[in-house]
Order: sequence, then structure tokens, then C-alpha cells
Amino acid sequence: MDIIEQALNIAKDNLRLCYTYEGILAGHHHFNDYWARDSFFASFGCLAIKDYEIVKKNLELHLRHMNKFGQLPLRIGKSAMGIVLSYLGIKQKKRVAVYHIDKSKNSPVDQNSLFLIALCEYVKKTHDLDFFIQNKKRIEGIMWWNLHIDEDNDLLIEENKFCNWEDSVKKKGKVLYSNVCHCHALKCLSELFILAGNKKESIHYLGLHKEVKKKINELFWTGEHYLDWIDKGKTYNYFSTDGNLLAVLWDIADNVKAKHIEECSHIFEINEIPSACVHPEYPKKLVAEEIRLIGLGDYHTSLSWIWLGAINSLAKHKLGMHKEAKETLEKMAALIVEFNGVYEIYEKSAEPVKRFFYKAEFPLTWSAGMFVYAVKEITRLN
Repeated sequence: MDIIEQALNIAKDNLRLCYTYEGILAGHHHFNDYWARDSFFASFGCLAIKDYEIVKKNLELHLRHMNKFGQLPLRIGKSAMGIVLSYLGIKQKKRVAVYHIDKSKNSPVDQNSLFLIALCEYVKKTHDLDFFIQNKKRIEGIMWWNLHIDEDNDLLIEENKFCNWEDSVKKKGKVLYSNVCHCHALKCLSELFILAGNKKESIHYLGLHKEVKKKINELFWTGEHYLDWIDKGKTYNYFSTDGNLLAVLWDIADNVKAKHIEECSHIFEINEIPSACVHPEYPKKLVAEEIRLIGLGDYHTSLSWIWLGAINSLAKHKLGMHKEAKETLEKMAALIVEFNGVYEIYEKSAEPVKRFFYKAEFPLTWSAGMFVYAVKEITRLN
């Protein structure tokens, strides 16, 4: 059994450890809530190993908690105080739907897009078109919410501080990652409508997808990679691993741009495993004060993530860099086998984070699921 197969077995076990009768938990310790973005990314791994029912349950869970405006919750679980108590070993029994960022009253912006992306993958894998048809109006409402957080009517969505997965960084305005997810969600919704035989709706959302894609390429492309975010006309020219590599995977970047992005990931040492979030590192002034106070100012800056390594390997594979894609998998696999699990975050030394105030979550279903998905896409392992 080679190193990738060993790691695949560990990652599958880690992923399934967080299945419940309702859905997919983000982790098994301090992240033992139903986090929307974590579970939707994890769904790709679940579907790759044919755990179809758990993905459907997870989609149903979040759909039940959609509010009257079409917004899905950030997570379903502990209250903000419950999170604090969990670090003290005190568990909150009742789960509640949370629709705002724990650091503020701002609304997160990526959960609706990721639901639609995960739903499309589920329908294509299972052919369970009835699930979409039965919930069509509510599912379309999820996209309506996205379209209504476009503050200046240019089809790109805006957000406030801490509102995407990098919720320790003070990004605001038009953020690459969030708009790449939004753009792909429009394409996914178009695909779902065409499968359901609704050509008019499919053409409508495909048209919006093409317009958003065009806007992203006009506003964010620097000539070498996509910049990180734009706020009130000011551009923040960081190389963000998430938005750039997802743009490659989801065909928002054409082949020429995709090759530039891969070259940048090499030059900026994003290819080190697990992959870093950004180059150059965000300055301290952009990082939430409370995160810095507990010694995690580098959480989304210089610490590394397996899920980013997974999309890095998938991007290489898509570009025909099959040898490099497998090498990236092997490096991640070696870490998973060495530490016998898929952890949340890793130091530059490639060890799971273990500090005075914080220990990396184990397992993290987001990373476990995306590693499983990448292995299944790139290799022929069962």
C-alpha cells in the first residue's frame, strides 16, 4: 500500500467520524457544529466515496434553516457564548442557527454559493433530480439572496469585514474568493435548471454567470494572477491561494491565465505542503485583534491548510501537470500518515498547530473531504 492509499484510508475514516443523523460536522472537538462552508466542501469527498445519503441530509439540514430572505446560516450549533464555553470544556446542548459572523453582526457571504455548488455535484453524482425539483423555488431563493448583496448593481457581491472563510482578516468590498464562488454557483444553478428541463431559467443564470466571469477578469486580473480584493476603488494585490486556484478549477481563468497562476504558486512557494493562504503575508493591521491576542495572528496568513493543497493538486492536474499533481498529493499524504489524521492547520514546520491557547482541530472534515476528492480525481484508487 503506497503513501497516498494509506492517507486516503485515514482521511475517509476522519471524514466519516463527523457524520451524524442530521449532517456533516466541521470537526470533532471545538468545531463540532454544522458549519455550512466546511460541510459543503467536505461533500465533494463524501460524494467521491459514494456516501450520498449524508450529503443529502446535510443539504436538507441547511435548507430547513434558510431564513425568509433566502440566507442560509453560517453554522448550526453553539451560540457565540457557547463557543467560548467550549474552550473551557463546557458543552452547550441546544443547537441554534447562526446567521452572522461571531466577531460582528455582519452576514457571511460564501455559504449560499457553496450550497448551490455542493447541490449541483450531488445531483450530477446521484441523478437525484427530484430533490432539486421539489425544492426549486427555495433553491432559487438562495441565489436571489446572493444577487441582493450586490450593493452597486455591477453583479459582483460586496461584503464587510470577516465575512468569508478567511474570517480573521479585515477584507471588505469585492473579494476574489467570494465572487469566484458566486460566479461558479450561477453556472451550477444554470446546469441544475437545464437538467430539470427549464431552459429559460438555465439561459438566464448562464447569462449572469458569463457577466460575472467577465467582470472578475476585467477587475481582478493583474497580468500574473487575480488580486485579492477591491474596496472603494482601492486594490489589494495579494496572491490569495483560494480564489486563484478555484478560478482555475471552475474555468473562470482561461488556460493562459491558469498557467500564470500556477507559475505564481510556484514562485510564491504556495506549493509547499500544506499550502499557504496568501503571498505576501497580511500585515498585522489587517488581522482581527482578538485573534492576535490568543497568538493566532498567522491563522490565515502563514499557517497552512490541507484543503488548499488539495485544490492546488487539482489545478495542476487540470492543466496536465499530472506528475506535479501527484507529487503534491504525496506530500500531503505523508503528513496525514505521519500524524495519523487530517488536522485543521499546520505550522511552517508542517506539524499540526499546538500552542498555549489553541490546538488545531482534529479531524477537519473540510480538509479530509477535499483530500479524498483530490485523490479520487487524480488517481484510480478505490
